[in-house]
Amino acid sequence: MLKITPDAWNRLVEIQSTRPDLKAVRLRIVNGLLKCHKGRQKDGDQVIVVRDRPTILMSPQVAESLQDCSLDVHRTDQGARLRLKKFTDF
Repeated sequence: MLKITPDAWNRLVEIQSTRPDLKAVRLRIVNGLLKCHKGRQKDGDQVIVVRDRPTILMSPQVAESLQDCSLDVHRTDQGARLRLKKFTDF
């Protein structure tokens, strides 16, 4: 199962604070890159719910691809960015 670090949760909360309409984030893989979009729950989705945090949604295929990964934050000159890491990257 995808692990989400406290820094990643905090970044998602920051994003949500600027977009009050954002209740759920859908994780997708597009051309090998992780993408986060505003989402709605679909049948069969894996759902990660933590109190006072945005809900994270992903299809079963994405969940399978991310089972050995961690969502973390990478600091850049442009600010904090969400980054996907394989457990072997630690």
